[in-house]
Amino acid sequence: MKYRNIQVAKMTGVKILAGLLVFGLTFSAPATAWAAESGLTEVTSNGSENGEKLQAKSIDGRDTLTEVSDLVLEMIHNEEIRYNEETGYLEDTGLRDAAKTGWKVDPITGDEVEVIPANPDVPVTPEQPTDPVNPDTPQQPSDGNVNNEQQPSEDQTEGSEEKNKTQEQEKNTQDSEHKMTNEELVKRQQIVSLPEYEEDFRFWTVARKYAFAKTKISIREAIPEDISGAVDTDRTESDIQEATADAKKLFHKETSVKAKKSKTKSSAKKTKTEKKVQLNTFSAGTLKNTADTSEKKSSLNSDTAVALQDDTLNASLASRQLAEKVRSVGEISQDGLLYILKEEKNGWLYVESGKVRGFVKESELYTGDAAQVLLSGYQKQAKKAAKKAKIAYTGIEGTASLAKETVPANENQAFTHVRATVNQTLATKKYALADASKSDGTVAIQEEANGQSRVLGTMSQGNLCYILADAEKDWIYVESGDVRGFVSKEAVQTGDEVKAQVEAAGEGAYQTATELIAPEDNQALYYSYASVKPGTPGNAIRQAMLDFAAQFIGNPYVWGGTSLTDGADCSGFVQQIYKTFGYNLPRVAEDQSQYGTKIPVEDAQPGDLIFYAKDGYVHHVVMYAGDGKTIEAANEDQGIISGTVYIPEAVWATRILEENYNLEGTDVNEQNATAEQYGDSIGEYTIDYYCSCETCRAKASKVKATGTPVVEGQTIAVDPDEIPYGTKVIIDGHVFTAEDYDTSGKEKHISIYVNEHETAQKLNEKKAEVHLVK
Repeated sequence: MKYRNIQVAKMTGVKILAGLLVFGLTFSAPATAWAAESGLTEVTSNGSENGEKLQAKSIDGRDTLTEVSDLVLEMIHNEEIRYNEETGYLEDTGLRDAAKTGWKVDPITGDEVEVIPANPDVPVTPEQPTDPVNPDTPQQPSDGNVNNEQQPSEDQTEGSEEKNKTQEQEKNTQDSEHKMTNEELVKRQQIVSLPEYEEDFRFWTVARKYAFAKTKISIREAIPEDISGAVDTDRTESDIQEATADAKKLFHKETSVKAKKSKTKSSAKKTKTEKKVQLNTFSAGTLKNTADTSEKKSSLNSDTAVALQDDTLNASLASRQLAEKVRSVGEISQDGLLYILKEEKNGWLYVESGKVRGFVKESELYTGDAAQVLLSGYQKQAKKAAKKAKIAYTGIEGTASLAKETVPANENQAFTHVRATVNQTLATKKYALADASKSDGTVAIQEEANGQSRVLGTMSQGNLCYILADAEKDWIYVESGDVRGFVSKEAVQTGDEVKAQVEAAGEGAYQTATELIAPEDNQALYYSYASVKPGTPGNAIRQAMLDFAAQFIGNPYVWGGTSLTDGADCSGFVQQIYKTFGYNLPRVAEDQSQYGTKIPVEDAQPGDLIFYAKDGYVHHVVMYAGDGKTIEAANEDQGIISGTVYIPEAVWATRILEENYNLEGTDVNEQNATAEQYGDSIGEYTIDYYCSCETCRAKASKVKATGTPVVEGQTIAVDPDEIPYGTKVIIDGHVFTAEDYDTSGKEKHISIYVNEHETAQKLNEKKAEVHLVK
């Protein structure tokens, strides 16, 4: 890129020289001397101290030395602009606009900017295209000149036809001297082979997004291939009406039960005399018997109707299952509760309900505002019940029905489609040490809570494990390294002494279990979602990025553009996609190719970037989508497309995404922002705190469910119109990232995620000034 800028500077100088001679003759006397504040240099009429052409730094963020145009030289002559010798920039004197005194000035146009950008918004010299015309067509272009693939429009070039001819002649001369092959270009790079990354088995926590079944439905093991399941976008209003009607039915059912109980109590108070009168009166007895018989018949008919209805529903579900050719792993009744974990394609959702995890159609559920109607009704019922029982309210589970398994979790292929869950996944560490004194020197970790089941791993005397569940039972569920299963309570030491011992020595001083059975073959692996180690959702982040990028397929290609909706070029497109996920890439493909870790093209994973070069020059970038596919801003004819990797020009890929995505985060109260990170203040916000429990996330979330984790010390939820997704901010000296959507509807409101409900309660709500991170 530096080489290209030098070329342009030289070519520009050739044609400007003639103009300078005319300019010099017109203004034969030296320009009015100005000067001379510290670092500012007096210039002559031709813009320099010694008669040579004046050069100044560009204001596009590249600091390229550019020869000053005639227009700007005249501004210098009129004392509207001055040259700062110390910085190399042209500066506004304030004569034109006092408010812009000291602003940096473009050497060509005379435009001012207050701050030099970190990365240029558009390529400095767009005389050479960034993208091939048909990158997904495996044909070698007929002309070796990259410019023939796509010429810039007239408004992208400056000067006369003669000037362009001169530039072309100089460029061809220099190209012949410096041209290299793609093979030579690759040899100059440090391309490394990364170790193969294997995602572990652990789950991570996501914010709750509620949904309720419109009728009795099946949860599928996979998305049917031949059924589109398109979203019914016109049902929003009717969904709310139906959900309201369902809520009224639920309330009516509750009052009906109370009425029956009241009637039963009233009947029990009848006196013996009343009963005798009823029995001794023949006509009354006859009528009563007749009424009883009629009531029984009515009851039988009602039961039969319900049974027939259930049979009809079950038959309908079974019929649909056969038509879809996908197994049902669970069933949920009407108005049953589900959590949306990820929004799939074509109107399908990946959900969780109780122990059941799988796929449902969005059209089968109440979501959004409709779900809020039912959620509010269930919350009222659950809170009343908790108050009556004198226990703490913990949510609507138990009041709202959950799905019932029809296939065990360990046989359900959809169980780990996304290892996201609304349950708590980062366990509080409860230490235990293996006590092999009563055995043959080892402690067995069993697959079931008994001594006859399969042994998953063994611990030697003093090995460390962590208690995850059933601490008070005879068989405790533990984790030691990657081995998870049951140990006899008598085979481990626990308590305050063990805790003090481990904390004093440090966890690293202890060995963990020897693995005998791989985690994926362990039937007890997900007895608890919790782990003392965080999950690593690398693939989930990559898939979320691809899903996000795919939304813009079909949008236009615009040279120099960076808008995902109105148009972007190849580098502008990937820059904005990565920016959304918190990564700041350089602006153009050539610079992006040097960012991140360079890897062989064949090692690219979905979300990585692949670069194309021709004659030793990088001219195009695509986002790899897996299976040889790409998502890219191709050219003006095709726009943003789903293409294929063009192998003849693919030189290397870069990996920017972090494989070990940090889910541990940091303490929300830790001040980890440096003074240099503080950017502009965006005002005072109301800050509150939430965890993943229903008490904190009681409102129906409208956030797009991507399966992306929420992380303490990292994740904030905010209105994206105020702070866009992916933006980093500083609150009370701590750096956070906008990763979730706050649905409170309040202005200037931010919610911060924490792991524990106690922490959320303790921090409560406050006001704080929010700064952008530079």
